[in-house]
Amino acid sequence: MKKWKDVLDIGPQCVERFVDPTRTPELVEADIQLAGVSRLEGAYRVGHVAADIHTVLFSVNGQGLLHTDAGSQAIASPSVTVLPAGLPFLFELDSASWSTAWFCFYNTRQWRALASSAASVEYCEQALQVYHLLSVLYYEPEPSLRLSSMHLLSHYLNETLTQPRVARDDYQRVDTLFRQVENQLHFNWSIEYMCDLVHYSAPHLHRLCRQRFGRSPVQQVIYLRMERAKYLLQHTDWSIAQIGGQVGYTDVLNFSKRFKKSLGQSPGHYRTQSRDEL
Repeated sequence: MKKWKDVLDIGPQCVERFVDPTRTPELVEADIQLAGVSRLEGAYRVGHVAADIHTVLFSVNGQGLLHTDAGSQAIASPSVTVLPAGLPFLFELDSASWSTAWFCFYNTRQWRALASSAASVEYCEQALQVYHLLSVLYYEPEPSLRLSSMHLLSHYLNETLTQPRVARDDYQRVDTLFRQVENQLHFNWSIEYMCDLVHYSAPHLHRLCRQRFGRSPVQQVIYLRMERAKYLLQHTDWSIAQIGGQVGYTDVLNFSKRFKKSLGQSPGHYRTQSRDEL
């Protein structure tokens, strides 16, 4: 077994911004001992023999290496690395630069799920959100203006770290699917094609969408299309036919019928009413 020791080798090219709990008491309330965002270049090796806190690192750009008793593992981006209290570890830089957000959680009831987990590196779709929200806490001096960012950060941390892994992976895959849908609303999205993309059966995808959105896959596609149509009606001068085409309806009559069924009014009436309210 490898002989572990505490290591703190941080070169002059590394930039680390510590979010100080004395200045940001919201972290203390969330049982966070310390947190920060880092941009690492050049020399970087940090390790602990047996910390009494849980260490969690979100990687958003570049790559690192994790060494534990189980061996060595690459930390790609975007990902989350979880190291429960009492586990010896060593981080090293493994690319030209590496951007991370990291947290030291107290070993409390709130984070008990971390205590029972093994060291892990997993894909994490929310890593970039966590990185930017923690950056807001670092730069924003006004407590009242940090509230919304802290609320969102707590949401992402709890979703990422306390949900069962299977449920978390399923939800991330579904979220990725519907981000792709949202980027291509003009595409003819069929159940069969969506299932192929996420490698799920139709019943399983239906069940996950119900749990995640409260809607079936088809209903979620329609919902995203109608939300985009509402925005375009309110903020552009495009014709109703053009807007329908942008959200997947080549027939303007079909688009108008679907819009009225979903929103209770025609596209033209919605446009007039929404602009009157501005």
